[in-house]
Amino acid sequence: MANGPSVHLTWDELACHDAARTPYPAAWRKDRTRAPRLAMAFEALRLACGGLPLLVVSAYRTPAYNAYVGGKPRSQHLEGRALDLVPVRGVSVEDLHDIALGLAGEARDREGTLLIRGLGHYAGRFIHIDVRQTVKLARWEGT
Repeated sequence: MANGPSVHLTWDELACHDAARTPYPAAWRKDRTRAPRLAMAFEALRLACGGLPLLVVSAYRTPAYNAYVGGKPRSQHLEGRALDLVPVRGVSVEDLHDIALGLAGEARDREGTLLIRGLGHYAGRFIHIDVRQTVKLARWEGT
């Protein structure tokens, strides 16, 4: 995909939201544990929502931008493995979270590895999904 790692996810959406719009690192674009896996998780979630669009609120972050927004020091955003998402229409943030939770135990890559390994719920605001390299699903509620 020239414009992004998948049909519905662009490199611009994965870029840092800092003033410079720092691009998603080129070295990570083909790394199976980063952009391709993140795109698979995004597309699986979008499909599970009936194909409704999802808005990327945050993706890759530089260390400086992560600190600026109050991100965790070991955030998966720093590794290019996380997305904060809101539904554009048709489902609530809470419904999106519930759908993502169901996918966390089902959606797998070609090798059979579960895709969504981190899931945060920021009630009424957004959800966080990530493709961290762990077996156990990390879950939390944010503010």
